[in-house]
Amino acid sequence: MEWTSLQANVGRFVMPVLVVLGWYIADRVLVKLAGRLFDGGISRVRNGTTVQLDDHERASRVKRLGTLKSLVIDLLRWGLGAIAFLTFLGTINVNIMPILTGLGIAGLAVSLAAQNIIRDFLNGIFVVVEDHFSVGDVVKIGEYFGVVENFTLRTTHLSDLDGNYIIIPNGRITELVNATKYWSQAQVVVGVSYDSDVRKALGVMERVGRDLKKDFPDKVREDPRVQGILSFDERAVSLRALIRTVPGEHWTIGMEYRLRLKEAFDAEGITIPFPQMDVWLRSPEGLRVAGQKTRA
Repeated sequence: MEWTSLQANVGRFVMPVLVVLGWYIADRVLVKLAGRLFDGGISRVRNGTTVQLDDHERASRVKRLGTLKSLVIDLLRWGLGAIAFLTFLGTINVNIMPILTGLGIAGLAVSLAAQNIIRDFLNGIFVVVEDHFSVGDVVKIGEYFGVVENFTLRTTHLSDLDGNYIIIPNGRITELVNATKYWSQAQVVVGVSYDSDVRKALGVMERVGRDLKKDFPDKVREDPRVQGILSFDERAVSLRALIRTVPGEHWTIGMEYRLRLKEAFDAEGITIPFPQMDVWLRSPEGLRVAGQKTRA
């Protein structure tokens, strides 16, 4: 009788410890295993051992797998924690059925009171399933524009150009612009003076574009398109060129093209006008004095 009582007492103390220990080991093992599986997939995609992909598709898949990795690990840990918690309560002779019933009722009440939170999670699931964006993409959500630094099922974290860290609930993602999804495009508009040779200027723009494509073949996807005259403005004839690039490189390529275009225009004697105004001075006697041009 004493031995049976001793076994019962030992079991009452040992089982909770075993549950906690089992949860700890399972958390470490399963999380590590899931991480290795995703890392292996990322490595195969990055090295091109699965299917042949271009650089952009490869980078896009790597970012998507990285986002899914963090989400799967989070869900796995929450699930293991919930199972371990309920098992732990059972080992200390706590009836979990009333708890589950109470959780069900509380869940219903919370679902009615926290509809925004539920909408955040649902939107987060749709973002993942439909592949709207991944960590590392440059997106515009509402009034915010920046790089996706982190993504959870409830919130999206951005960093903008000023270094601000922005946290947006996924339920607020009603309109989304992804600037780095498939390809990007630099739009370069330059004005030349009305007395310049416009055909010559267009030829220079095409030549500079071809040279840029040769120097940056990994960033410029195709030969730049010089569209011609965009508009006749007050002080200049506006010309436009479109340069299609790999995602996210249109800012760098656009700045490089403008620099080279300015140097080429200077070498060819093509003038990029700036605002000017004529200033006329009058003497006290009302006589007009020849004025000079000054910058506005």
